[in-house]
Amino acid sequence: MAVKHTPTSEIHSGTKGGHTGCGFDTKLHPDHWVNSSQKITCGKNGCKN
Repeated sequence: MAVKHTPTSEIHSGTKGGHTGCGFDTKLHPDHWVNSSQKITCGKNGCKN
């Protein structure tokens, strides 16, 4: 599953309401995150690997 950070348009591994693969908490600003089926674009450990 992937989740998109709308202010930056970056796609992370993870789901809305949890944490991304690289450690962002999507519950802090839930309006900034949407579930997505797009290709992951985050290059940080946990998302890319």
